[in-house]
This record gives sequence, C-alpha cells and structure tokens, in this order.
Amino acid sequence: MQAVSVRASMRGAILTRDSLLADSIINEVQSLCIIEAVEREPEQILARLADGQFHALFVHVQTEGEDQAFGLAEQVRRVHPDLHVLMVGDTGNPKQILRSLRLDAADYLSQETGKRHFLHALKRIAGIEENSRNGFIYSLFSHKGGQGVTSLSINVADQIFQIAGGKVLLLDLNLYLGGTGAALNMVPDFTPYEVLRDFSRIDEELLFSAIFRHARGFYLLPAPVEVSDADRVNREQLTSMLAMLKKYFTHIVIDLPHDFTGRTLAAVEASDCTLLVMEPELLAVKSAQQVLFFFQELNYGENRIRLVLNRKDSSSTLQPEDVEAVMQQPLFATIVNDRKTMSRASRKGEVLAIAHHNRPVTTDIRKLTSSLIGIDSKGAAADKKIFAFLRKLWS
Repeated sequence: MQAVSVRASMRGAILTRDSLLADSIINEVQSLCIIEAVEREPEQILARLADGQFHALFVHVQTEGEDQAFGLAEQVRRVHPDLHVLMVGDTGNPKQILRSLRLDAADYLSQETGKRHFLHALKRIAGIEENSRNGFIYSLFSHKGGQGVTSLSINVADQIFQIAGGKVLLLDLNLYLGGTGAALNMVPDFTPYEVLRDFSRIDEELLFSAIFRHARGFYLLPAPVEVSDADRVNREQLTSMLAMLKKYFTHIVIDLPHDFTGRTLAAVEASDCTLLVMEPELLAVKSAQQVLFFFQELNYGENRIRLVLNRKDSSSTLQPEDVEAVMQQPLFATIVNDRKTMSRASRKGEVLAIAHHNRPVTTDIRKLTSSLIGIDSKGAAADKKIFAFLRKLWS
C-alpha cells in the first residue's frame, strides 16, 4: 500500500447498519479523515468506491453477516489495492482478528478497546508518529531446570500489576516447552509467533484485542503450541518484538528458557534487570555461578543481574550467606520453600495471592517484586492517587 501524506486530508467510507458506530467514527477521525460515504449494504459501498479516490474503508463486522463483511473486504483489497481496509468488530473476537490478518486488512478494531482507537489506527496508516512509551523489562533465568522460574514469573507479573497497575505482560519465551499457559489453566490462541508473523501490521488496538488478559489484570503471551513455530523465531525478530511491546506495556516479565541461544541473549540484553534464580543446592549454585561469570564477561553489572535464592529452607546444606560467599555477590531476594502451597496453586491454575495471600512464600514474592520495581507494597495505599494517574497515563 502507498503511504498517505501526513499533510493531506484522508477520504474515508464506512459500511455499517449501526448509526451510533458511524457517528463515533466520524467524530473521532474528523481531524484527519473526511468520511464521505456511510452505507448499509456492500454493493452500495462498492459503487461509492468506484466513483472516487478513497484512502480508508471501515467495515463493521457483526456476528450475523460476518462472511458478507469479509467477502466485501476481500473484494475491495483486490479491486482497490491502495485502499486501507479497517475491520471493526463489536468485541475482540480472536477468529475475526486472525481472519482480518490473513486478509491483509490494515487493522482490526474492537469497540471494546475504548476511545481514540479509530484515530490512532488512521495516524499509523498515515505515518504520523505519536509519543512512544518505554516500559520496563524483567527477565527470570536459570541454566538448570526445575528451579521454579515459571512459577516465580507468573506471580511476579501478578504482583507488579497489584502494586503498580499499568499494563503488565507475562511473556513466555520457552518457545518449545513453555509452561505459563498450562500453569494458569488456559491455552490462548495468540502467541509470540503470531505477533512476529504479523509484525508489520500489529498496533496497540490489534494487540490488545487479540492478547489474553488474566482475571487478575495482567496479560499473557504463552509459548506456541506448535514446535515448528518456535523454529521460525530468530534473534533479530525477537529484539524487534520486544522493542515494539515496550511501547504498549508498562512492565514486561519474561520467563526465559534454560539456554544461551541468540533469542535468550537478546532478551537478557533488552532487559532492565535479569533475575538469576537458584535453589540452595550445590549443583544449582555452581551452575548459577557459571552463568553469572558468563554474564559478567558480557559486561552485565550487578544492577542488571540480580540473584534470587528460591526455596530457602533452614535444613538446607547451603544457607543464604553460603550462597553469597560462593557467588561473591549479595542476594537480591530469598523465597521460602513451600512446595505444597506452590503445587496446590499450580494444580488449580491460580496465582498465589488468590488463595494463599498470607503465606510466607507469597509475602517473599511480594517483597521481591516491590524491590524490583522500586515501590513499597505497604505504601501502595498511600500512593493511590499517584498510581491512578499513572494508570490513566498508560491506558
């Protein structure tokens, strides 16, 4: 498609039987686009498009008549290849979103998302840049499996949202054997592979229409279901994806795989902080020591790589002070050992704070999260007005 001049007034058309939706689009985009045609039937729209040069067409997709709407969009995409087709759904229907992407529509807009999304989509099409955000990225890593990284990632993401609000994303980069979806008892359709496959057309509206949001408030991008999808993700693509996601999320928590592939190193490089997780067990600590030395060779300082001792137990051979002596770096946080509570929460697909709010393990994770984001959870209530302002700023 050809780019539209920023200085030019766009000409648009709408297909809908909903007069309120038509008025909403007209009023919102009037500063950039003049809507010259609002029609109820596909043949009427096709006739109007044949009469003049239009830049954008909004197609209302309803459950009844969905095939007709997509049929029209396909016709328009072939006959008028320079026309930007924007599909408008009543809800963020994942099937409609994927169908729009396969059709090569310019965007899919959900009426549920909120105000200003029609104008934002047109600005993107016109090449008008808006102020970009720059969220925080926190990664959790262990070279040795079974250290509890996935459970910690889930509960840290939950606690960040409960403490600071904003838009929090849990990103599972265990692309072959990711466990965040299973641990939360859900299998979303939208994964990192879908983001990368349609990267050039992903914007805020489409992303938040497609991505799964947990009942606790944070968002989730789980690992792909198909192993073959993971093979198609390279380091450069992952770097670009993280840069894009930082524009839309205040905080991103990454569950990293137990390897040193280009993808893993790209995520560590992009992270504001990587939590190196280990248990108080000799092999795990030795493995963590080797990882720490490797990261130090890459010039990641103490502020970038922080140590977390998980499943701390008074009966363990290695105590926190022993681990610090071996690692030659202070521990950032310690998490008490409570496998029973963690297993119970995992079986139910719950985060710890739902049914185990006052357990020591939940308190430890809350403290870790508070230290990570620099906000005292005990003082969160006193700062309610500040957080409310920040949430509005990032909404």
